[in-house]
Amino acid sequence: MLVYFYRNAEHLAPEHLECLVDTMPKQQQDIVAHYKSHRQKCEQAIAYTMLCHALKNDRDLINDSLTTIKAFPHSALRFTLSVFPLWAFGEHGKPYITNYEGIHFNISHCKEAVAIGISNRTIGIDIEGRRRFSDTLLERAFNDDEKAIVKNCDDPQKEFACIWTRKEAYFKWTGTGILMDHLKTTETEARNAGCIISTSPIIDTEQGQADFWLSIAK
Repeated sequence: MLVYFYRNAEHLAPEHLECLVDTMPKQQQDIVAHYKSHRQKCEQAIAYTMLCHALKNDRDLINDSLTTIKAFPHSALRFTLSVFPLWAFGEHGKPYITNYEGIHFNISHCKEAVAIGISNRTIGIDIEGRRRFSDTLLERAFNDDEKAIVKNCDDPQKEFACIWTRKEAYFKWTGTGILMDHLKTTETEARNAGCIISTSPIIDTEQGQADFWLSIAK
C-alpha cells in the first residue's frame, strides 16, 4: 500500500493548476470544476495527479503488504500515463477506479495537506491537523474511553485530531463515510469487522513537531 501526501495545496499557482486540468480526461476536469475555491480545485487536481504518478511509477509499492508513506514532490506534478484512471462513485460517494482492475484508492484533505492512498485491497484514509472542537461534538461523537483520553491529556486538540482521523478512516474503509449515529463505534468493533487502523504523525523536519496526523484503515 502506498500513501502520498502534499502540503499546502492552495499554494499551487493558478497557471500550474490550469495546465494540470487541461491535460486531464473530461470526466476529471468536471470533478475539479465542481469545486468553487482555488484550494479545493487544487486538492482534487493534485490528488488525481498523485494517483496517476503512483500507477505509472510505484506499482510495486501499491501491491506491497506493507504501507509506504511519501511526501509528493512539487516537481512530479505532471502527467506521464497513456491510460488515465477513470473514477466512479459508490452509493455513499466513495470514489473507485473503473479501468484499472484490482486497484483501490481513497482521498483525504485538510487545511494543511491533501493525501491519497492506493492499494490492491479496500482502504480508507484520513488526514487532519490539530483542530479545535466543541464539547457538544466531543459528547456526540466520542465514546467514554475516547472522551477520557481527550479530557485527561496535555494537548486535547492533538488527541481529538488523532482519534477523529482513526474514526473517519474506518468509515471511509466501510464505504459509508461519516455517520454521526455510528461515530461512537469502538476500535474493537472495527477489528471484529476485519479492519486494522494505523496512525502516523507527519513531522515538520524544521520544527520537529507534528503538522498533522494520517490514519489508514485496511
